[in-house]
Amino acid sequence: MMVRPYMIAPYAVLVKSGGWLIEPTGAEGEKVVPEAYRVPVAEYLAAQEVA
Repeated sequence: MMVRPYMIAPYAVLVKSGGWLIEPTGAEGEKVVPEAYRVPVAEYLAAQEVA
């Protein structure tokens, strides 16, 4: 899957709001960020926390 830079911020908003997870926990029906976006989203969120 190709990472589209414009999708990183929306996925980060979904994770920050608690609706989606970065890593799967194994629970049924959970919404998880696609694997290709996990590191970019985590980096984006880390950069937001510093600023």
